Amino acid sequence: MNSVDPSSTLIPMHSQWPSPENIAGFSYSRLSHFTLFNDLPFKSYNVGDPNPTICDLKVYQDYLTYCFIRRNVRPGARILEVGGGDSRILKFFSSEYECWNADKCEGLGNGPTKFTSPHYRIVYDYVGSFNKELPDDYFDFVFSISALEHTPEDQAIRVNVLKDMNRVLKPGGFSFHCFDAILRPAGASWVNGLIPYIYANAPLLTKFVPLSEIDTDADTYVMSQHAYDANWKPITKDDYSIFGRPFSLNLSWRNS
Repeated sequence: MNSVDPSSTLIPMHSQWPSPENIAGFSYSRLSHFTLFNDLPFKSYNVGDPNPTICDLKVYQDYLTYCFIRRNVRPGARILEVGGGDSRILKFFSSEYECWNADKCEGLGNGPTKFTSPHYRIVYDYVGSFNKELPDDYFDFVFSISALEHTPEDQAIRVNVLKDMNRVLKPGGFSFHCFDAILRPAGASWVNGLIPYIYANAPLLTKFVPLSEIDTDADTYVMSQHAYDANWKPITKDDYSIFGRPFSLNLSWRNS
């Protein structure tokens, strides 16, 4: 799969949007990334330019994924979202790409229940099940937004999830995933175990950054208490001080 050629498309692009050359700088959510998200035709949750002091973490992840696709995935390519159900990204891109979604739609992690969409093809199963409705070596781009952190903490499942994503991805195709993670004091921060497994077993373009370094970086974007109280607390029932500060770990690799 080739990057979009700016001379062959009318789609505006930004030279600092994530690409294989600079993707290491997008390994976790940063406040400085928000400067790239203004004046775009895509609007996450139909709001204007995202404000890091009030927006949900998914808004940051949506815009980052939009920028990645625009810069690296040629229109007409085949793209697969893992999880996400009623997908904001796929609805937006459905007229330009062949769009698929794989989601069992069981409501896991406050996700959606079963539905149909006129915008893209849905395979009602989890990635890692090797469902043959998802063809081998078929997709140019596989991505997820706030989905894979709900993967069960089981080594066999981690192995199958990574193997299945690479099975359906064309050689040379990109995989890009935004994971929710939580910063807490005194070494109590949390990430799903799939993250270190992927770092150990995939040819990542993003880089591993210790959580302690992310925690002390003044540029780290975490979801604010304002956004947490409005969007997450009704679900978690925990105060922000107890739950921790949500941020995004972003993992990308090219299938070889």
